[in-house]
Amino acid sequence: MAGFFVILNSKMKIAVFIDGSNFYSKLKELKIKHTSRFNYNGCILSLTKGTKPVYVGYYVGQVRKEKNNPKSELLYSHQQKLFAHLQSNIPNIKIVRGHIQNYNGIYKEKGVDVRLALDLYSLAIKKKYDKAILISSDSDLIPAVRMVQALNKEVEYIGFSHNTSMALIKECKSKRLLNFDDIYSFSHNITKTNSQGKIKVV
Repeated sequence: MAGFFVILNSKMKIAVFIDGSNFYSKLKELKIKHTSRFNYNGCILSLTKGTKPVYVGYYVGQVRKEKNNPKSELLYSHQQKLFAHLQSNIPNIKIVRGHIQNYNGIYKEKGVDVRLALDLYSLAIKKKYDKAILISSDSDLIPAVRMVQALNKEVEYIGFSHNTSMALIKECKSKRLLNFDDIYSFSHNITKTNSQGKIKVV
């Protein structure tokens, strides 16, 4: 759908925390292709109901090129394209990079959940947000969620109806479970914010 809509004024400060690998895997499970062109900004604004977030963090393990390893070079190339897309699609996004270790051809993230948990809590302590939208199903984040909500902040769990985290549903003050219909339109349209705070869907 092409056109404009205006972001509603809101006193509530919203921060968005995206577990990049978790979100990527959920999109793949829903058969969403071309994730390097996914309309992340439009998806985020649908979750915030049009309110421009004060912070958007994308947390992911950084792929590194390894000598004589074509797979690592391909993964590195794909990830760099994704980073470029995120930076062009989402205003002021912060890409927080953890580590990826190669265990005999199996790549595993290290330190990503720790970085996300630290930012979730530290930004709450600094009163940078009133509500956190948490796009992750990692139950390791539960201690941070509890500490943040003890500060009278709201954490909303964003999960997927086909593969949810019951532990995070139980802990978070609110929840929203996405399905294919919620996500599919964002695999086609790109949303950008202009200097007047309006959203253009192209």
